[in-house]
Amino acid sequence: MEPIGRRPSAFPSPTSAPRAEARAPAAAPSVKAANTVAQVQRSSFEAPVAQAAAAKPIPGAWRGGPDTPVGKAIAGMISRMRGSDAAGIQLKGDTIESLFTRAILDNKHVSNEQLLAITQVKLEQLATSPEDRAKVLKKVPNARELDVHKFTVAMLASATGLDPKQLSEVCPDLGLTGAPGTPLLYAAEGAGMQRSTALHDFTDYLRGAGIKGMNKAVWGVENRILSAIVSAVGGGRY
Repeated sequence: MEPIGRRPSAFPSPTSAPRAEARAPAAAPSVKAANTVAQVQRSSFEAPVAQAAAAKPIPGAWRGGPDTPVGKAIAGMISRMRGSDAAGIQLKGDTIESLFTRAILDNKHVSNEQLLAITQVKLEQLATSPEDRAKVLKKVPNARELDVHKFTVAMLASATGLDPKQLSEVCPDLGLTGAPGTPLLYAAEGAGMQRSTALHDFTDYLRGAGIKGMNKAVWGVENRILSAIVSAVGGGRY
């Protein structure tokens, strides 16, 4: 048996642990300070962005206050446009909101009654016939994938309150220049023609849904073909 004094110790020295414990809390203030700085930086960045988004005014306020029927209708339209998947698409510098605002909301030839009527349009009133859908997709197979189609669908769906996916499904020709059943049906390449096509489809489909005067309010003539010609040459009353 070894003498007690020579046995290896199974326990750590009592003087080492307290020193380690005393040093450990020293790192906490710096971590806390770093977290505080990060939170301040994040909040100072996010707050102005949130405030700017919240402060963005609804266009068309001259038509009626926010508590009027037309004011509520416009607020719904713009809210849907801002939340649309196509909100970031631009055609010749216009988003769906900016084009709708300039050509429709700020257009004195478009009445409040017409705006309210737009919100009552049903999907079946806009739908292209199954036969014409087949013709469209045969001629332009990727019609639904085009930005001009997404733009047009988003503007019309946001204004009416219809589901954009359902509208795209029943109207694959939205955004295409020309008409099904005619030799003239194609996807325009120029941004200017795409924008005028999108706007003319918007007004003419609503005319077809029974809202009279939409083509005339924007293009100066109500007839479908004549208004299309005016839009193609860059005319209009907006």
